[in-house]
Amino acid sequence: MLNARLSVRNVSWLALALGGILPGQAVAQRVDDNVIANADDAFGQSVGSERVGLYSGEDIRGFSPVDAGNARIEGLYFAPVDRPPNRLIRGNRVRVGIAALGYPFPAPTGIVDYELSVSSDSDQFTVGLERGQFGSKVATLDSQFAIAPDLRAYVGGTIRRQNRHEGGNFKGNVASAGLGWTPYAGARVFLFYGMNHIFDDETPPSIFPGGDYLPPQIKRRVMIGQSWSDRDNMQQVYGAVAKLPLGSWRIEAGLFRAERRGDASFTDVFAGLRPDGTVANRVIVADANNLDRTLSGEARVVRTFGDASLAHRVTASFRGRTGDRRFGGVQRISLGPSSLNFADERPRPTFAFGPDDTDDSGQATVGLAYTLSRQGRFLVDVALSKSRYYKTIRFVSAGLTTAVRDQPVTGSINASFNFSPDFSVYGGYVRGFEEVSVAPAIATNRGAVPPAIRTRQIDMGLRYALSQNLTLVGGLFEITKPYYNLDNALLYRDLGASSNRGVEVSVAGTVRPGLTVVLGNVFIDALISGELVDSGVIGPRPVGTVRRRTIANIDWRLDHGQSPLSFDMSFEGLSSRIGNPSNGLLAPPRETIDLGMRYRFAVGPARALLRLQVANLLDDYGWQVAANGAFQYSAGRRLLAEMRFDI
Repeated sequence: MLNARLSVRNVSWLALALGGILPGQAVAQRVDDNVIANADDAFGQSVGSERVGLYSGEDIRGFSPVDAGNARIEGLYFAPVDRPPNRLIRGNRVRVGIAALGYPFPAPTGIVDYELSVSSDSDQFTVGLERGQFGSKVATLDSQFAIAPDLRAYVGGTIRRQNRHEGGNFKGNVASAGLGWTPYAGARVFLFYGMNHIFDDETPPSIFPGGDYLPPQIKRRVMIGQSWSDRDNMQQVYGAVAKLPLGSWRIEAGLFRAERRGDASFTDVFAGLRPDGTVANRVIVADANNLDRTLSGEARVVRTFGDASLAHRVTASFRGRTGDRRFGGVQRISLGPSSLNFADERPRPTFAFGPDDTDDSGQATVGLAYTLSRQGRFLVDVALSKSRYYKTIRFVSAGLTTAVRDQPVTGSINASFNFSPDFSVYGGYVRGFEEVSVAPAIATNRGAVPPAIRTRQIDMGLRYALSQNLTLVGGLFEITKPYYNLDNALLYRDLGASSNRGVEVSVAGTVRPGLTVVLGNVFIDALISGELVDSGVIGPRPVGTVRRRTIANIDWRLDHGQSPLSFDMSFEGLSSRIGNPSNGLLAPPRETIDLGMRYRFAVGPARALLRLQVANLLDDYGWQVAANGAFQYSAGRRLLAEMRFDI
C-alpha cells in the first residue's frame, strides 16, 4: 500500500526523487503475494497471474496501450509483439491519470510498465501447482539466488495444460532466465531471456451475427471447431537494462528484442449467423509461416538538482525501434452450410498457401523532459519529442507497395497542486504518435497494419486522503484519435475520428488492519464522427465498447491482518456492449462475482499457501464482443485451486 500510506503532501516530491518510475516492490508470486492487498489505486496492477483494476495492458480508457506501442520494461521504451511471457515478468502497472505524474514521456492511450522478475533483490525458490479452470493443470517455478556478492540469477518456468471454456484445449510452456549485476551501490544491470510456446491450440469459433440479434445460447464446454485447426505460436523476448546513478546524474538504458513466429494459425469464421445458429457458408481462414519481430530500446541521461524546497529534473532521451513482419498468404477454406449447435467435423483439407506479404517499419525519437517540484506543494512536467517514422507494406499478390514517412512532433504538460496534506488536484495535456492494431482475420486485408496515427488526451482530476490509509482519486478525460475498423466490404481502414470522454473514480487502501478494498468505476462516452456516420453507413459508437465498468475488490485477513487465513471477493459489472457497426445490436450487461480464500501454513522448513477460488460464482452467461464485432460467450462457473511453496 505504497501510495495509500503516503500523505498527498509527499506525492510530488517522491515522484521526482524516485525518477518518476516507482516500479513497486512486489516479487514474483510468493506465499505472501496478494494483488488486492498491494494495490495502491483501482486503475490497474498485476502480480504474477493475479490482476486488479479498471484497466489492463489490453484496455485503458477504451484503447489498447500495447497495440498503440505504449509499453515499457522497467520504465524504458519497449515495442512488444505480444504480452511478455508470465515468468519473465513478475507484474505490471498501468500509468494513466494521476498514476502517470512524474513519469517521463506519457502517452495518450496510457502506458503499461512491466517489471522484470530478475529485478528483485530477494532470494527465492517458489514452486506452484494449480488446478485451473475445468481441470486445467499448471506447474510453475520461480527461483532467484546469489552467484556472487554482486551477481544474482533468476530462473523460472511454467508448464500449462489448459482446457478452454469454449471447449478444446491447448498446451503451453514458458521458460525464462536472467542475471542481475550490481557493479556499485545503487547501480543495476539486468540481462534476461523469456520464451512462451503455445501449441495444440484448438481454434474456437468467431461468431458474427447477420442482423440485430444475439447468437443463440451455445452449450458451454462443447468443442465445435475443427480437430485439425490447431494453432502453434512461439514467442521470445530478450534484452538488457542498465540503471547507473552517477552523483546527481543518472544513466538509464534498455535494449529489447521481441519475436513471435506463427507456424500454424486458423480462424473459424461464422459470418452472417442466423438466429437459429446456422450459417450459409462457414469459412476457415488458414495461415502459416508468419513472423513478427521488433528491436527497440531507449537511452536516457537524467540530471537532478535542487532540494525539497525546489527540485529539478532534466531528462534527455533517445528512443527507437525497427520492426519487420511476414504475414498474408492465407487460404480461405469454404465449408458451406454449418451450425454452432453441434460439432460439425469436416475432413482435413489440403493446404495451399499464397505468397507472403511484408511490413517494415521504424521510428527514432529524440525527447527532452523537465520536471519542477516543491515538496508538499506542486509538481510540473513538461516534455517535447521529435520523431522520424517510416512504414513500407508490400502486398505481393496484388503487386502493391505502400510507403509512408512522417516526422511528428509530440509533447505533454502535466501538473499537480496540493491544497493541503490530504487534498490535491492534477491535470494534463498529451499529444502522441501511436500504432494501430492489426487488421483482423475476417478482413480482406488480414494482418495489415495501417501507418501510425496522431492522438491527443486531456485529463484532470483530484486525489483526497479519506484516511491515513485510504485514498480517493477521481478524474475526467478525453482521448481523440482516428478510428480504424472494418467497412462494409470488410476492408480494414480509417472510418473517421473517435473520441472517448469519460469519468473514472478509484478508492483504494486499508479500511482497518486486515481489511483492504479496491473500488473503481469508469463511465466512457465513446463516439465516432465523420462522413460514414453522417451518411448512416455506420453508427456513432465503436463496436465492442461499453459505457460503464464497475469493480469492487475486498480482501479480509482475520485477526487484524495477522491470521494465516484470509478471504477475498471480486465483483465486476459491465454495461451493455455495442455489437455491430450499425449500433443496432447490444450485448446485454454482465455482472460476475468471484470468491476466494488463502491459507498460509508451514510444511517442514517451507512456507506454503493454499489458494481456492470460485470464479463466476453465479454462473453468469454473457457475450463478449471484440472490436471487430466477433462474439464469444463468457466462461462459466469454475473452481481454481493452487498450492505455492516457498522453500
